[in-house]
Amino acid sequence: MIRLIKYWLLVLILLVSFNELAVAQNGGFAGASTRIGFGPRAISMANAYTATTSEGIYPYYNPAFSAEEIGFKQLDLAASSMSFDRIFQTVGANFKLPPNAGISVGIIRTGVTDIDERSFSGYPLGEFDISEYQLFAAFGIKFSPKFNAGISFKLNRADYHEDLTPANAIGVDLGFLYKVNRDLNFAFVIQDMFANYTWNSNELYGLEQSRNVVNTFPTRFKWAFAYERSKFTIATEFELQSYISEVISNDIFVDTGSNTQVFESIDEISTSSGIFRIGGSWKAHERFTLRGGYKITDTTNGESDSFSTGFSVNLPFDALSPSIDYAFVIEPYNVANMHVFALRLHL
Repeated sequence: MIRLIKYWLLVLILLVSFNELAVAQNGGFAGASTRIGFGPRAISMANAYTATTSEGIYPYYNPAFSAEEIGFKQLDLAASSMSFDRIFQTVGANFKLPPNAGISVGIIRTGVTDIDERSFSGYPLGEFDISEYQLFAAFGIKFSPKFNAGISFKLNRADYHEDLTPANAIGVDLGFLYKVNRDLNFAFVIQDMFANYTWNSNELYGLEQSRNVVNTFPTRFKWAFAYERSKFTIATEFELQSYISEVISNDIFVDTGSNTQVFESIDEISTSSGIFRIGGSWKAHERFTLRGGYKITDTTNGESDSFSTGFSVNLPFDALSPSIDYAFVIEPYNVANMHVFALRLHL
């Protein structure tokens, strides 16, 4: 018990020290919809899954998980019910590569349907949909019984309008998992490195002065602990998101001949924000597991917190060992509620 208290004190020290780096509010940066999560098991625990291995293999959170040995091929199919005509769907599968490695693949689809399109004069032009996809492949290797490492490559695609060329972005994740002892895991992950969307609205608005605009994904640094026993799991983590944004400044110069010139300058600014998550699960019965979580989306804003809960029911079938997963989320800032459903199979 004394050793466990020491570990949780270390968690608090890390959170306090990293919180000093969170100096800006968490805004709507590129790829935000792909950061909702992956499957109701993790989402119901506030996505505190970076160091959690007791609930299955989810390399979306840490590519080092791909090397974990679970004795079967895991397939997850998930869909959600969201307000404001939003879409959120995921598919993921894991495969063992003997003797001590593994590979995982997954797809995330998000979007908004039935958006009302209007002309500059306000006349209705019909409706259109927007969509965003992320395809990822993760590889992990177990270097020792205590240490895993992994890498993930992501292909992101955003299709927002038929007159706007879809944007593509490639990102890279690096993840590490260290098993401190039989019950305690520590993980460190860097996600979405090098990813950015490049846009040009010339075809959409027909303006000759249109230029390429680069929207960079936040680079995500995550430190996580998970305490896992046979009947319950407690997990916590801190995430630091680092942002790079473009700031456009216009200076107007008028010469003695009343000629006006506009000089445009583009500067990049760097900001960051912190996210805190804590979640837990309880195996109440061999066929029923209950979960819950709490998240602060922006550690500098006390109104950005949200709660989540959910459960899993393991169905009494030997073939494929199916289970039904569910998560309910009160979204940050009380914008809306979210329901996520999934079917998990053992192949």
